[in-house]
Amino acid sequence: MIREREPVIDAPEIGVQALTFIASHQDLIDKFVEVTGFAIGDLRRLATQPSFFVAVLDFFLAHEPDLLDLASQLHVRPETIGWARNALAKQAGIAPEDFAGAAT
Repeated sequence: MIREREPVIDAPEIGVQALTFIASHQDLIDKFVEVTGFAIGDLRRLATQPSFFVAVLDFFLAHEPDLLDLASQLHVRPETIGWARNALAKQAGIAPEDFAGAAT
């Protein structure tokens, strides 16, 4: 059996691009603030913490239509978002979650 190799990814860059994607869509900003409880005014400060980008990618992984939109925008497979999330979680000292389609 041939196993697919995990892609080489720049997890922090995917996190930044995901946040940029949220910021460019008012409906996503509103939903992100509502779902996470983060205050809009705190986003700039939070964006310096790797754990924040885990939350950003969790936001996309929790809603497939948004995940597919982000993956399309970034020209990556949706699974790459899961891999990036887990890489960021590891950097932040957070135990990786087992998301459907995400490599653990």
